[in-house]
Amino acid sequence: MKSIIFGVIAAIGLTVAGSVMAQDAAPAQGDVLIPADKLAFIKKNGFLCHTCHKIEGKLVGPPWMDVSKKYKGEKTYTFGGDGYKDFKGKTHPAETLPLVEGLMKKVSHGGNGGGIGNWKETHKISAPMFANDPTGKKQAAIKEMVEFVLSLAKH
Repeated sequence: MKSIIFGVIAAIGLTVAGSVMAQDAAPAQGDVLIPADKLAFIKKNGFLCHTCHKIEGKLVGPPWMDVSKKYKGEKTYTFGGDGYKDFKGKTHPAETLPLVEGLMKKVSHGGNGGGIGNWKETHKISAPMFANDPTGKKQAAIKEMVEFVLSLAKH
């Protein structure tokens, strides 16, 4: 039993390590990596965005350009609801919030993976989205990241 548990932990560790290393690897044709200044900002704040996302090209999570295009013109975001669990497995009742505020909450609390929320039809993965600010102490930085991602489709 212990060997199974250690095997699962090792597999998860290798998956995350591979994702981190993939960000530093040479990009595939058409991939756009996170600009150095934003990557430094992400790392400085202890966020884990770069382990699963690139601007264009699939890594683990959806490319940020796709996220930006999906929410372009939207005014609200519904956080929580049926089937949603945050990174720690806690459920949250559905609440419709202004777009930036709702996405900040999503990024702060993370998610249960498996293609959740608006990505369940197009992005089926089993890895959860990490909680980047569950205590709410870095909301200004989370807001800056959300606004950066949303701005990508405007270019």
